[in-house]
Amino acid sequence: MKDIDCLCVSIMSGFIPSTNNLLCRVNNRCLALDGGVGTALNQLGVKENDAWNAPSLLSDPYIRESVKSVHLSFLKCGVDILSANTYSFDVSVTYADYKLKDLSSVKTHQELVSENLELANEAIDQFMVDRSTKMNNNLRPLLAMPIASFASTITARCSTANRELKDEVDHHRCEGYGFTASDIRSYFEGRLNDDVLRFAGKSGVATLAFETVGDLLEVEIICDILSEKADLLEEVGLGTWIALTCGTSETVDTGGSIAACVEKMAKCPQVTCVGVNCTEPHLITPILETIKRVLSDCDAENKLIVVYPNSGETYISRELKEGETDHWKMTSACKDWNLANAALEWIESGANIIGGCCRINAVSIAQLVENIKKHNRECQSNYSS
Repeated sequence: MKDIDCLCVSIMSGFIPSTNNLLCRVNNRCLALDGGVGTALNQLGVKENDAWNAPSLLSDPYIRESVKSVHLSFLKCGVDILSANTYSFDVSVTYADYKLKDLSSVKTHQELVSENLELANEAIDQFMVDRSTKMNNNLRPLLAMPIASFASTITARCSTANRELKDEVDHHRCEGYGFTASDIRSYFEGRLNDDVLRFAGKSGVATLAFETVGDLLEVEIICDILSEKADLLEEVGLGTWIALTCGTSETVDTGGSIAACVEKMAKCPQVTCVGVNCTEPHLITPILETIKRVLSDCDAENKLIVVYPNSGETYISRELKEGETDHWKMTSACKDWNLANAALEWIESGANIIGGCCRINAVSIAQLVENIKKHNRECQSNYSS
């Protein structure tokens, strides 16, 4: 499958198991993923704090309708994969409670996941009805269920690798973010509760998406838990991907080797797709080269590759100073950058799924989809001939 030059979506109809949904659609064209939900919510007028905490605030009709509107905006761009807004929940509902093994908090987590998956499916259902009156393609977009890295539970520290903190020294930029393996495992065991996984499968989730993973120990723990849950993942038909956030073209956020992280993923049969997200765009191509090399060395070229960078702007992870009006700061590296054009290079470098993360809105995703469609048509024409 991976020896085909251009990788993309094959047209299929009817319901098939979720894992096959992701794998079987890659067969000569590239899949388009959506962009940053928090960014889009902010642009709709949702306050930044509420935008980040939206997964926990769906009881607020304004937040709920705003999230649905964002989902629809990406669907109307023509994306192949929509991400439910399940990346992270309030810290009190994640790390602290999971560490204490509080069963009531796990139930709360299940309820939040349920609400967000149901809302994403509601948006897809509405989109499918609207689209059916305009075109003959009734292929339902796939649904991804994002899961935040352990770093998201650390107070006053954003998960993206390109950030600016209050102090020059980032005390959590070390193995395990400075926490124990037990701490990290407790968090992911909570996020991967068996009942949550079963509900995800019943909700049509095609893949779990571990995002902004910036630590080698964290990768090892995720892979270990996935291996332990292999039978359940197969039973409910869930694929998985792990996307790294990288500080350089060779290292993940906490300084570990990208190659070592990819090697661990390559050797885990439960990882369907490996990749990178919320990373500066100029780092993507060399990272893809590393991913391809390691997958080849590990005889794991059947694994897909996903890429969804941020805009390249630096996130100011502290209180704004006088004269600063936005937590995102433009840098020279991102001034002349364009996602849609960069995607063509990344496809040639092996990317199977491309989208955007922070600061990548529906306008950029629409341009991305157009370029991907054009590339796919050319690729299909060359392959057919």
